[in-house]
Amino acid sequence: MCVILVCPENFRPNKSVLYACHDANPHGAGLAWRENGKVKWEKNLGPGRVMLLLKELPPGEVVIHFRWASVGGVDERLCHPFPVTKRANLSLTGVSDTVLFHNGTWSGYVDALLRLEEVRKAPLPTSPMSDTRAAALVTHTTGPDVLHKLPGKWVWMNGRETKLYGHWQEWRGMQVSNTHFVSRLERRASSRSCNTQTADNRPCHQQVLFPMPDEA
Repeated sequence: MCVILVCPENFRPNKSVLYACHDANPHGAGLAWRENGKVKWEKNLGPGRVMLLLKELPPGEVVIHFRWASVGGVDERLCHPFPVTKRANLSLTGVSDTVLFHNGTWSGYVDALLRLEEVRKAPLPTSPMSDTRAAALVTHTTGPDVLHKLPGKWVWMNGRETKLYGHWQEWRGMQVSNTHFVSRLERRASSRSCNTQTADNRPCHQQVLFPMPDEA
């Protein structure tokens, strides 16, 4: 399923939210932020590394993606985001004019790549490929408005603006692509509550409450 958190300036999700997102989508996180008019990214991260990065980053909008591997399988190179470039390279860190995130599944990406190859008249990158990497290749040629025609939720982020496509929800000050992780968050909170409750050591056998005559 994946989940994307779009965090406005001066807002960061807490540890519990990050770990809940990871629990629901455990195949690698990635995030992107702006520096000097460009977008920087780092991916294939665990929630602990995400938390540390968020503390280090300057104030500004941050987009975080937690992946559930579907198209392309579990592969660190297929974590999001992907740079919107001619090759949509697979680097785990980098700087680009624009990056792309996705929550959902685009089953028609193979056909779209064949058509794109005809338009470009040049070979496209090969495996590993995913629907989101394919969309980064397509939008590099067509521009981001094509994302209106594709299934799922998308984040197109450049050095000046962030565009969201698909149906988004506002949750605790963020735009989120879904809230499936919330049940994990509630489960974690419930577990912590149970673990912190003071043990009740009072005896509970009945003779304490109702002693027999010869025990009184």
